Amino acid sequence: MRTRISFRFRPWQAVLGLLLVAVLVWSSWEEPSLHDYAPPTEFLTLAAPTLQPGPAAKQLQARAAALPGVTACALRADKQLLTLAFNPEQLTAEEVCRRLALKPLPLAAPAPNARQCPVPAGYIVALERLRFALNLRRLFVIV
Repeated sequence: MRTRISFRFRPWQAVLGLLLVAVLVWSSWEEPSLHDYAPPTEFLTLAAPTLQPGPAAKQLQARAAALPGVTACALRADKQLLTLAFNPEQLTAEEVCRRLALKPLPLAAPAPNARQCPVPAGYIVALERLRFALNLRRLFVIV
């Protein structure tokens, strides 16, 4: 005796299938940009009030560039500023300040009446990561 297996679509399965297809189309609509393949980068400007142009400035720049996670380092000895680009997954801003014994340049606070995005930045980053993970076009990009 043969058992016959029958599959019947239910309405919730059809809705779930359409939702899955819609999410895949949404995530694959645009070709992924190259910045999606790069590690995250943060910038930090440090004040070096006692820095003078010359060998001490070159030494400070070399020390900063040698830190793990630092991808770029620019020094303005005449303005006593050091700007770093670093990977926050390998190094934190506090750790940079501690290792170089410098203080970060104070940033001006945003105006309290200025309009700001109501969605937290972490949600936007998470949504972009999800979109990149589900993007089928990224499988055909050679980096």
